[in-house]
Amino acid sequence: MSHISIGISVYNTEKYIKYAIQSVLMQSYKDFELIIINDGSTDNTAVEVMKFDDERITFIDDKENKGLIFRLNQLVKLSKSEFFIRMDADDIMFPDRLEKQLEILNNTNADIIYSDAISINNKNEVLGYKKSFPINSKKDILEGRAPIHPSVAIKKNILLENSYQDGFFQMEDMELWYRLAENYKFYNINEPLLFYREESTKISIKHKKMRKGLYNFTQKHFPGNFIFKNKIMIASNLKFYIYSILEFFHLESLLLKRRYSNLNSSECIEYQGVLNKVSLDG
Repeated sequence: MSHISIGISVYNTEKYIKYAIQSVLMQSYKDFELIIINDGSTDNTAVEVMKFDDERITFIDDKENKGLIFRLNQLVKLSKSEFFIRMDADDIMFPDRLEKQLEILNNTNADIIYSDAISINNKNEVLGYKKSFPINSKKDILEGRAPIHPSVAIKKNILLENSYQDGFFQMEDMELWYRLAENYKFYNINEPLLFYREESTKISIKHKKMRKGLYNFTQKHFPGNFIFKNKIMIASNLKFYIYSILEFFHLESLLLKRRYSNLNSSECIEYQGVLNKVSLDG
């Protein structure tokens, strides 16, 4: 069995961070370190984190906002383990996530493990199912089959040698997977190991930030392909305007439903039961 590191960067997540921490502490696999860095929050995020008293938690309360990309690289460098587990401050782990991902990392030639997820809303209610897909080439990443970022477990040395790069706002993960796709072994688990929060930030706001990152992505990886670059940017701008219009008319649910598939009633009850057990409200 191997010790593993879990890294969370937090910024103004006072409403949700307790659920993320609780789900980590309730893991069936207990030999881990949890590193949390406060990225200059202006709310009570730090107060919520410090309510937890567990020797496995390391909390760095930085008053300066340096951004997610900087913090992800910092978390990797601070981690003391062979394997690094991604986690977002507003998501929640299934209780056997660490155990299942570690088993694959220890017993296969896989370098990067990721899973399906269950979409939830801001009230910790189950919405639907997010499926992951196999990755064998860079084309898979371009076609939208990138791992669900906070579901990833990865060998630490890969991230030390291939850090997250500045400038790829809201798509730092896609740019990383694109670089890694043909040199490392990706392994997807077709079962949910993460509750993924869909509603914490408006989609249009996320997409607006992503447009700059997407432009930088095309400049870096397709510098001479003018037609391809413009095709991508036009499609991205169109999405932004569609998202903004739907949100203006309070039709966000139409956007959210495109991000996951429906569950039947028995599945909803099953997953809601798991969610209640690992959240502080359960």
